[in-house]
Amino acid sequence: MRTPIRYLLITIGILIALVAALAAWIALRFDANDHRERITAEFMRHTGRSLQIDGTLNLSFYPWLGIEARDAVLADAPGFGDAPFARIARLQARARLLPLLRGELDIDRIAIDGLALKLVRAADGRTNWSTADADTAGSAPAAAPRGDTATTAGALALAIGGIDIQGASVSWTDLRDNTQLQLTKLQLQASEIRPGAPFPLQSSFTLGSSGMSATMDIAIDSRVRISIQDEVVELSDLSVRFGRSDGIRPRGQIEAALRADADSIVFERLHAIVDDTRIEGRVAVTEPTRPAIQFDLDIDNLDLDAYLPAGAQVAPAPAGAATAAARNPSALVTLAADGRLRVGRLRAHGLQLSEVDLVLQAEDGQLRLAPLSASLYGGRYSGKVGIDARRSPLRLTLDERLEDIQLAPFLRDFSGTEARIAGRATVQARLQGNADSTDSLRRSITGQVDLRIVDGALKGINIAQMMREASARIRGTAAPSPSGRNETDFTDLSATLRIANGQVRNDDLALRAPLLRLTGAGSASLINETIDYRLRASAVATLAGQGGDELASLRGLTIPIRISGPFAEPRFALDIESLVADSLRERAAERIDERIRERVPEGVQDTLRRGLRDLLR
Repeated sequence: MRTPIRYLLITIGILIALVAALAAWIALRFDANDHRERITAEFMRHTGRSLQIDGTLNLSFYPWLGIEARDAVLADAPGFGDAPFARIARLQARARLLPLLRGELDIDRIAIDGLALKLVRAADGRTNWSTADADTAGSAPAAAPRGDTATTAGALALAIGGIDIQGASVSWTDLRDNTQLQLTKLQLQASEIRPGAPFPLQSSFTLGSSGMSATMDIAIDSRVRISIQDEVVELSDLSVRFGRSDGIRPRGQIEAALRADADSIVFERLHAIVDDTRIEGRVAVTEPTRPAIQFDLDIDNLDLDAYLPAGAQVAPAPAGAATAAARNPSALVTLAADGRLRVGRLRAHGLQLSEVDLVLQAEDGQLRLAPLSASLYGGRYSGKVGIDARRSPLRLTLDERLEDIQLAPFLRDFSGTEARIAGRATVQARLQGNADSTDSLRRSITGQVDLRIVDGALKGINIAQMMREASARIRGTAAPSPSGRNETDFTDLSATLRIANGQVRNDDLALRAPLLRLTGAGSASLINETIDYRLRASAVATLAGQGGDELASLRGLTIPIRISGPFAEPRFALDIESLVADSLRERAAERIDERIRERVPEGVQDTLRRGLRDLLR
């Protein structure tokens, strides 16, 4: 007598034979092309979009339940134009039939050739890949909540033998800020994809955008682990290689471990080489819809100027960063950030810095860079920078200090021209202004700058020579020939600059030199970049040096000098009008003093002299 187990095996064998025979009969008798209308109608019912299949449509049933479609076109969502959402030259997918009977999804291979995908975000935030309209109509089944037991059990049974994508392209357009990106030559291969188990993935593509002068070739190699139950994707041994198609920088490689879930994307053990720059640290993006960014990065050497087009004019940081942020203030309002960046050597806007250390915090529309510190030009920089995006236009506040820097090389690198002043400078600046544009910042900037320079020189002006020329004019003699360098050495210079609405005013300039004393007052326009300033120079000693012996005859004489013209080419000249007026006042004072001594009683002479001198001023 046969055992029950043997009967069971015979029965299963008969069923398998029947299924195989049925599948063979269906394969011979069934033509999927005869059912295009029903297939496209079902697709419309579930997605709310039309599907058009212009090429052949083939089905297989055993042992693989498979489909192959050619020349398929998927329409875009309403309101996004007539161009299709996607085109596929060829799509092939197969799943084993018997595992389906056990509630398992065992997919052999998914192959996609010639995919062209168009992704668009409208100005009002709508996206053309959303299926919200179809979902709310009740046509598609509602998604199971996270952690649902039935859904998780089925998902865990998913297995894909491989994915092969060839010759794909993806375009991205964001009409909110007119961003356009294009991925072309996209290839992707992955094999043995099973939940919870790592599998290899390789991909390459070319990236271009409306703002890029050349495309970027990118290749990705990693091992990927997907946990559907926890909704987590992990990329270990991630390697990204990139380089511009024209061979110009940037180019390099990034290595990291990446973990992404519904709430965050985290890059651990980040190690990148970009051109001549090495970057190490950690970056995390949490709450991706806000976004919230955390970072801790070390950079050995960074040359920002190397990435600017030739001849590009960029406002110096932090003003340049503020005006750039003003182009998209909504991003700054929603940004949350907390991080620290250290740079060993930095070149930015022509300036050379080292030991750069900054802490960034952003929350609720307020961005703060504090503390900031760096070494530069033999001295130190420290500061605090704030940007308030809660108001329109953006408000920029600066509290910065330069301590004991070599001023001439600093100004030369900053402006690209030889500096007009040298020495060791200490500068304290407390400023604020509107940062919606560089011009707006110049017009609105307000605050105060305190300046002190020691052991310095004024380039392009020899005040001692100008004093000799002034003396010759007063005496009516020929002006002496220029001698010595065309500059004026000094031991100490101090000034307070008061800035309001783009206009700079100074009334307390004081310069000391072994032979000279200078005071100054005047104004400058940051808007027009012009200066109108007056110096008053006087000789105080007859030491040897910069014309010391020749200045002996000028002791007590004050020489007015006017500085005017554009910042780039200021003009230095004797203020003849003031010089003549001063000379006439001095002569008048001398004659009055003589008359007072001759005719006024001695007891009231001093009082009368003071009153008449005040009248002559």
